[in-house]
Amino acid sequence: MSWEEFKRQGKIIEENFAKNLDNPVWATREEDMFEHWDLKGSLEGKLLKFDVKGMKKKNRSDSKFQDDIAWVEGTNVRGKPGWVKGKADYIVFERTDHWLLVQRQELLEHVESKLKENNFQKGKGVYQIYQREGRLDKITMVPFEDIEKINNVKRINKNAETSI
Repeated sequence: MSWEEFKRQGKIIEENFAKNLDNPVWATREEDMFEHWDLKGSLEGKLLKFDVKGMKKKNRSDSKFQDDIAWVEGTNVRGKPGWVKGKADYIVFERTDHWLLVQRQELLEHVESKLKENNFQKGKGVYQIYQREGRLDKITMVPFEDIEKINNVKRINKNAETSI
């Protein structure tokens, strides 16, 4: 998939999530890149910033997207703070049949705690620090099962406007 196609698909996912917000406003290119949020809007009467993440593959070579783990970016490809350290109030993960919204700061604290418990082990496993060859990024796999246990998590069904 080309970079342009990847960006187009990401925008479609963001637009689909935006349907759940009142008065959505899109981030500027600079806000998206440096503050790590895609859009802001009102949800349940509160104005919030959201960073929307589409479904991912576990490995780039996989043919299908999966719904078991999230890749969390602590450091981006330029060696700067990754999206989990950005200015979004919530990270929105696309799931098969719903959106999973997790308070960004709590996700960061959860991931840092788990990485510490695992002695900051390097590798390509759950709660291991993975760095792609030739890049400065540091990412880790986090099971959605764990993310769903974080305190400030919301679920919005894709086919209904109900939240839990």
